[in-house]
Amino acid sequence: MSDVDQKLKCIVLETLKIKEADYHEDLTAGDLPAWDSLGHVNLLMAVEREFDVAFEVTDAIDIESVSDLQEMVKKYLALKPGA
Repeated sequence: MSDVDQKLKCIVLETLKIKEADYHEDLTAGDLPAWDSLGHVNLLMAVEREFDVAFEVTDAIDIESVSDLQEMVKKYLALKPGA
């Protein structure tokens, strides 16, 4: 697991208050009551703080799973100056 993926895992576990055993990359918003609209915003804000990125609204809406989140963070990190 990459450093980015590990950090994302910690953010998802902490923000959505789930157990590590319940975490997997195919986890979607529909799988967890805590991953509602407010949970989604809180999750994205935590990710933005951790990785010093700012998601475009359309990209934020497209994130529906942990794997989507991983891909989006890697995309944004690749666009950062000096990446």
